[in-house]
Amino acid sequence: MNCLNCGAQIVNNLKVKEIFLFKEIIPDYICNLCRSQLAPLTGRNNCPRCFKTDVNGICYDCQVWEQKHNTINCHEALFEYNQFIHSYFKLYKRYGDVLLAKLFYRDIKKWSLQNKFDVVTYIPASKNHLQARGFDPVYELYSDIFDLKRLLNKIDADKPQAQKNRLERLQTPQTFSILPEINNFQKNQKILIVDDIYTTGRTLMHAHDIFFEAGFKNICTFSLSR
Repeated sequence: MNCLNCGAQIVNNLKVKEIFLFKEIIPDYICNLCRSQLAPLTGRNNCPRCFKTDVNGICYDCQVWEQKHNTINCHEALFEYNQFIHSYFKLYKRYGDVLLAKLFYRDIKKWSLQNKFDVVTYIPASKNHLQARGFDPVYELYSDIFDLKRLLNKIDADKPQAQKNRLERLQTPQTFSILPEINNFQKNQKILIVDDIYTTGRTLMHAHDIFFEAGFKNICTFSLSR
């Protein structure tokens, strides 16, 4: 097997318990050299609300968010947004290399096995973005791992989030509406909303608000990077 990012050969050395105890073998699509350029977020004095690193307790942003919007963040992410992640998303999203959707399969799969939810949905691409790319990047990133339910519709914003500064992101109006399929689920079920990148949290909190207003209270969010 070759690394989906650089093409180097990957040698998956199976552990004894994987061979003899019939444990699920989770394939890896990223080589050790590429992996060494990642910055995992777990265990870095994370904010318990948004997973921001190197803070003591609940970070200032989450305190302001909870006071202003009366909602509690419940977010986890895997990797810090650094140059490697930036380059990855440039190839994956801007240039449409859909095969890169599997690059972090092993990491996301392991997280999914440790965290259980009744319903998993995702931040969908807007109509214009879907037409331009030909695929939905968030859906492709997670579709082989979760039984994703399409529960949100997203309208096209004035300009892409990547082109906005922090203040503009925070001031982005609600862009989501809920789909009728939400009626197939019970209000007490635990919902997970997945996205690719958490920057200010505005997009995921807009999605969170839609479900909260629909009567769901147990809502968490997850992203590959933060």
